[in-house]
Amino acid sequence: MALREDQILRYSRQILLREVGGRGQEALLSERARLDGVGASGLTAAAYLAGGGTPVAGVGSLTLGPWAPGFLASAEDVGQPATELLARALPEVNPDAVGADAGGGLIAELPAAWSGAAPWVALGGDGARAAVVFRGPEGCVWCFGETVRHLTPPPDGALGVALGALGALVFQRLRLGMSEPLGGRWLAAPGEVTELEPRRCARCASRETQSP
Repeated sequence: MALREDQILRYSRQILLREVGGRGQEALLSERARLDGVGASGLTAAAYLAGGGTPVAGVGSLTLGPWAPGFLASAEDVGQPATELLARALPEVNPDAVGADAGGGLIAELPAAWSGAAPWVALGGDGARAAVVFRGPEGCVWCFGETVRHLTPPPDGALGVALGALGALVFQRLRLGMSEPLGGRWLAAPGEVTELEPRRCARCASRETQSP
């Protein structure tokens, strides 16, 4: 797809980045992200992805709880289906954030069920820190699963908001082929990011042991 003039103006800051450019922006616009989550991290990720040009669609039958008001939701939205909120609120963030049905990866708050094409981005924590675990098309499904099963649901509050922003950035980098196929990041406080080493499944651990 070719960018329209209004889109070139809207995404000019991203297009000027050498790693993105016009082709990269077209890629971000071409496939949606599926969102499974209604907390601070999930709704923040949805807003950031939409702002960057990635269409976002809700999955599942989650409803908004009392913790949801903030980035996209208001107090009046509590008890409403998340899919309805996203369909209503995201076009106000960016008119390009709806309408793409083909393909798409998954960004989800833990615990979550993982299916469909990568990229997959998990938003979780360990009780003290927030965590992003990610998998691209070439990343091992079993190592990803082994890693996320040891994590807890993501935090709320300011740390959850920062986690959502980081998760959206990670998703975009995976979509653009700018990231390793499997990895993770710890977020101890907004702006304090360290590497999270993924756990290895039995098969990958055996291969590493046998390699010279």
